[in-house]
Amino acid sequence: MYSMGKENFAPHIKLDTISNKKHLFGMGPYGKMQGEISVFDGKPFFSSVDEKGRGIVSANWAIESPFFVYANVTKWQKYKLNLSFQNLDELQKAIENLAKEKGHVTENPFVIKIKGNFDQLTTHIVMPRSTEIPGYQANKKQADYNFEQIEGEILVFYSQKHQGVYTHKDSFIHAHFLSKDKKTMGHIDKIKSNGKVEMSFSIE
Repeated sequence: MYSMGKENFAPHIKLDTISNKKHLFGMGPYGKMQGEISVFDGKPFFSSVDEKGRGIVSANWAIESPFFVYANVTKWQKYKLNLSFQNLDELQKAIENLAKEKGHVTENPFVIKIKGNFDQLTTHIVMPRSTEIPGYQANKKQADYNFEQIEGEILVFYSQKHQGVYTHKDSFIHAHFLSKDKKTMGHIDKIKSNGKVEMSFSIE
């Protein structure tokens, strides 16, 4: 697993310079905080907010990010289970419990995929902080989107060692969502669900 970070929001990482894109998974902000990037199995998606506040999803390698975490994952261990959680903290706990139950080492960073239909979901797409950057809207640093009963896939980077680097300071996970129809993608802020999912853990 690899991570890169910078303290400012200038785009330092050109995604098309990542040499090995096979089975690549990754996430980070797009451009100069102009949106979100998620890479699912070598397919790059980036979302931005249009003038009407709608989230627009595109796919292209010719994009940049101020900080980005990624990993090439060729092997997964899949589990089908009923999963109930009311927030991201409970989702993190469910990941940890299953990992420990199945013998995965939680002290090392790893990647998780979760496929399913989710009861409630709130995502955001970051927006530019400066009037000089295309897409800027006054007094808006992000656009929030609420969904109910939405099907898709969650990509999670888990680490107990990178708080404040590629996870929030109070969490071990950083999670993005991509809808099944590929029309919705963003950073997950809130989530509630109770049902069947397929959870996959990366294998070194």
